[in-house]
Amino acid sequence: MLKKLVTFTFLALICWIPSFAADEIQIEIDGEPLVLDVVPQIENGRTLVPFKAILEALGLKIDWLGEQRIATAYNSEMNVSVKIDGAYGNINGELFRLDVPAKVVDGRTLVPLKFISEAFGNEVSWNAEKRLILIKSGFKPYVYTETLPTVDSIEKLKLILEYAGKYTNYISPVLDDFIMAPILEDKGNAADDLIAESAPAAESEHSETNVQVEGVDEADIIKTDGNLIYQLRAQDLKITDISTDEMKNIATIKFEDFTHASELYLYDSKLIVIGSSQMYYPMFEDFGFDIMPMPQYAPQTYIYFYDVSEPENPVLIRKYVGDGTYMTSRLTGGKLYMVWNKWLNNYNLTAENILPKFTDQLFFSGSDVVKASTINFDTLRYFPDTVESNMMITLGFNLDHITYAPHLAAYLGNSTNIYANLDTMIIAMDRYHYDVRAMGESFAPSFRNTTELYKFDLVDGTINFSAKGSVPGHVLNQFSMDAYKGDYRIATTSGETWSDTSQNNVYVLGSDMKIKGKLEGLAPGERIYSARFAEDRAYLVTFKQVDPFFVIDLKEPSKPEVLGYLKIPGFSDYLHPYDANTVIGFGRETIDTANGPILGGIKIAMFDVTDVTKPVEKSKIVLGSSNSWSEVLNNHKALLISKDKNLFALPVTLYSRVDNDIKFTFQGAYVYSISPTSGFVLRGTSTHLTQPEIDDSMLKWYDTSKNVSRVIWSGTNLYTLSNYGIKKHNLDDMMELEFLIY
Repeated sequence: MLKKLVTFTFLALICWIPSFAADEIQIEIDGEPLVLDVVPQIENGRTLVPFKAILEALGLKIDWLGEQRIATAYNSEMNVSVKIDGAYGNINGELFRLDVPAKVVDGRTLVPLKFISEAFGNEVSWNAEKRLILIKSGFKPYVYTETLPTVDSIEKLKLILEYAGKYTNYISPVLDDFIMAPILEDKGNAADDLIAESAPAAESEHSETNVQVEGVDEADIIKTDGNLIYQLRAQDLKITDISTDEMKNIATIKFEDFTHASELYLYDSKLIVIGSSQMYYPMFEDFGFDIMPMPQYAPQTYIYFYDVSEPENPVLIRKYVGDGTYMTSRLTGGKLYMVWNKWLNNYNLTAENILPKFTDQLFFSGSDVVKASTINFDTLRYFPDTVESNMMITLGFNLDHITYAPHLAAYLGNSTNIYANLDTMIIAMDRYHYDVRAMGESFAPSFRNTTELYKFDLVDGTINFSAKGSVPGHVLNQFSMDAYKGDYRIATTSGETWSDTSQNNVYVLGSDMKIKGKLEGLAPGERIYSARFAEDRAYLVTFKQVDPFFVIDLKEPSKPEVLGYLKIPGFSDYLHPYDANTVIGFGRETIDTANGPILGGIKIAMFDVTDVTKPVEKSKIVLGSSNSWSEVLNNHKALLISKDKNLFALPVTLYSRVDNDIKFTFQGAYVYSISPTSGFVLRGTSTHLTQPEIDDSMLKWYDTSKNVSRVIWSGTNLYTLSNYGIKKHNLDDMMELEFLIY
């Protein structure tokens, strides 16, 4: 419930002001009479006062949005809005019902005096003899509700979006616009599982997906248990037995038409496939022949659960379908946590197309149990100070109890980047703060960027909001966030490189998501290209002309400091801590020219941070020329790396410059031995293309289904995978052993 900030004198004022004296009421602020061009009014026993006159006298800027009929007052800390004839007022994004609506009298907006007092906590009193309202300035900090408020209705949702400037695509001219969010709770189905849990397969030494946090799996297009490979392709999923001398494709799973499977998990004889469908339909059913119907995009996310205890005969045991676009997920301790986004169509904002719907089908012993659910307005919640015309949906599945209903939550907001460890998820949302300033007869919007951070506790398959924070700038990706010993560390870039206003920062937040330490102003004019936290250190790579590699000390969370840095050509898009004193960077080489640096080939660098004050680039490889590419540069899951095996491998597409011409030379995997003492040593390469296909590629397109996308190992063998097939090599000497073609 909204915390009341009014004083007893103000409460008494509501009763003391007589209605017959409305045209005689005067106002004083800090003892100074306020000149009014419209007198206060009494309506239904409540006093309405001039919005602009009072709040300008209190030092706030005023804006009037004529089309929306919204009056707004704001400063660096507060944003207060009221809509003419609207039932709710807005204080920093939180809506509360007004005793009487605001109204326009003689061209001026009048609002309930209670609205102003609640917004700023001003002391208000009434002098009955003089019929005088006395206001004492001095803002008290506004306190949000302890629990997130609900949207409640379509009418309130529209008003929330209007106040945020999100409903009519208008850039709100206020320093602080907002975002919102909803929460649903589902305790799950207490019924026993209808399938018997099978014994796990015999353990085998094998590679796993390269993830950010140990023990927190991330979805990918390939998974293995050491005996079987599960591989997603364009329209199907292949299950291949690699436990014997000869590889064998033992099953193929085909998916429904118009469904694209994108990622998968493998857990305890269960295969979870995540996909999506994209459907278009006219936004308005009734339209004339002279009006082109606007198509509406209605994406859905599909989750297929298979029992693969008998992998040659995978059985679909559950299908979960819901409105929205899949963003990301994590799997830890048998609990699958997911985040979706659902865009709200502002041109057809109705309850029917806003509220997401879900269908849960359970398939056991020939039966088909269908459960339908919908997120309703009374469970849809929003964060008071941040608003987007988008709905963020979170789901938690307990994979040890496959029939349990998921924990479902929805938030009026947006998820930009996500970090998760064993018990916490941090969802980051980009937020822009606009300030329209008059420049002659035109208005030029300027803005600053912050990242809003929302902390959720992950408990036994549930995802529960627990705290909110905010830091200047924006985060690059999930590796710009981290947790360690109860603190949260964030690396951001604020400002813009194109205007030379950018700078880079590291913030340390406590468990309450309040900033407790910061390091700001690194590498002015540059931006972060990669970041990685490792226990009490942070590693940053920024770039504009050269590649500064920063080593940052986080032993004292309240005082982060730079220990040392190294400036070298090129930059790293992904950093991987190899051991306590070695970091591997994957990125691009740069070549200095008279017009500035230009991109070169793929660069793999080894940074030695034994002397943290003087980091050293100990070893370096450059593959191909400027057109070369590796998926590792934007997807860490494409990297195979094993410290125990002194091994790393990555898929690459290489071009070379020959006599000023760019020539395609290779597509496949490069496999290296790695050692902090000897650096990188090439073990070998693997390609699914023939040499004639490579040679003829300049004259015609080659079969891109043969592009190697992942590299894994199991036992003494290494496998490279493409949509075309699987090639097996000896792990030690890279001798080709077998090529299975699908």
